[in-house]
Amino acid sequence: MNYFYFFFFIFLAILVLIKPLMVLVSDRIMAAKELKLLGVITALLGIFCLYVSTKDSMWFETTWKLVTFILGLILIIRGLVVIFYFEKIKKIIPIFIKHYFKFSAPISLAFIYLAFLIVSNDYLGAQRDISKCESDESIAVICGFQNPEDIVITPDEKYLLISEFGGIAPYGETGPGYFALLDLSNNQKIIPEITIDKNIWGEASCSRSEADAYGPHGIDIVQRDNGTYQIGVINHFPYESVEMFELSKNTESWELIWKGCIAVPEDLYFNDIGLKADGSFYASHMYRRDITENEWLINSLFKSNSGHVVIWKDGDFIKVPNTEGSGPNGILLDEESDLLYISYNQGDKISIFDLSTNTMGVDYFVQSPDNIHIGKSSLWVTSLDFQANDFGDCSEKVACSLPFSIHELDQKTLKLKNKTSFSKTVFGLPTVAVPIDEMIYLGSFHSDRMGYFIKK
Repeated sequence: MNYFYFFFFIFLAILVLIKPLMVLVSDRIMAAKELKLLGVITALLGIFCLYVSTKDSMWFETTWKLVTFILGLILIIRGLVVIFYFEKIKKIIPIFIKHYFKFSAPISLAFIYLAFLIVSNDYLGAQRDISKCESDESIAVICGFQNPEDIVITPDEKYLLISEFGGIAPYGETGPGYFALLDLSNNQKIIPEITIDKNIWGEASCSRSEADAYGPHGIDIVQRDNGTYQIGVINHFPYESVEMFELSKNTESWELIWKGCIAVPEDLYFNDIGLKADGSFYASHMYRRDITENEWLINSLFKSNSGHVVIWKDGDFIKVPNTEGSGPNGILLDEESDLLYISYNQGDKISIFDLSTNTMGVDYFVQSPDNIHIGKSSLWVTSLDFQANDFGDCSEKVACSLPFSIHELDQKTLKLKNKTSFSKTVFGLPTVAVPIDEMIYLGSFHSDRMGYFIKK
């Protein structure tokens, strides 16, 4: 609705400056004997706006609902004025036309200001102080994590493997992160052991030592054709690369064995990865590496194409046709069906892409989607229910309580099956939702904790 109001007010800003059109409307009004029917319709439309905007008990904390409420009041007042004070309106119109641009220019500027105000702000409520890592009645938290951005389930379904995110441009400087395991039997965090083996899954020129740091982002797991489990990781530190590991069971839990890496060319900036059983993979190129924050915001506003999906095979990155979009983010490969699920973070949508025909299928609108997870024949995605300006000083906090939602979608049609929304709770800025039995585990790109809640 924010974008609807943005274009609606921009349209009004242009329309009010077209004097011949306004003169034509004014002449029709001056020639009319009465406009009671129009007044009644206008007032009824206002009442409808009040109904739509106030259905939610906390409606006044959302920009578009507050704008709809105010618009409803204005329409009701306007309808009543047209019904009861029509002759006085006729006396005012000639004055308005005589000094048209003195009135219309400020009105147009006001509409433009409102348009940009609405599209850059969505949440008007106060943020809850969640600096202490404590559970509440809505979400239980597991403390001691550093930005648990992406999650995959281990083959025995007893652990979650988590990438602890170090950051990307343009939000701040890229720094180191690491990996973590969550033991689902007791919710204990485990730091996995990483050993360096021969580079057999990457390119010969790429190397690692045990002393090297990592900056993991999107991760994926696949069982290779030979039965081993491969982990693919988009890595940003100390340089851009795609890291490959074998996930191996040990006596306590699971460990990572480094099996190679691929250097990422300068013209690509990856977010997430979708592994194939033969070791090749898809990756989402978000936008230019040197993009500024203002350019990123403009992309978000106008949904401009900023990136696409690539496939790595035979030692080269190849663009996948027809995958262009605004901020490609999380991707998930269904190799059996030859489908790729793509999250366009700045484009506010999830799309199904048919790899056999290189054609885009159905879309689902969701605000700022991130990583995608398939579980129980459903697609699970998160949404950030706020706009860029609402972020405020969240980057200075250990965790942020801005509103968000978890969407459960039909895997084939992307129709909404269930949606759970949160506001002012002890968790925020989610990036991934992973169902385990009746629990939904949550990761975040900026948090010192993980979260989970019971599916209703």
